[in-house]
Amino acid sequence: MAEQTCMVCGKSFGEDKEMKWMHDGQWLAFDDLGCRNKFIGSPQKYLESA
Repeated sequence: MAEQTCMVCGKSFGEDKEMKWMHDGQWLAFDDLGCRNKFIGSPQKYLESA
């Protein structure tokens, strides 16, 4: 299982724990629901810093 890093909080997580969201035709994965919701509220903030 591959580890990923959440673009919102910077924590590492496995595929079994991820929360996904489709943005501009691409699936993005987040550490938890809170991080996903922060991204949804301000996607450009996180995409610019990624």
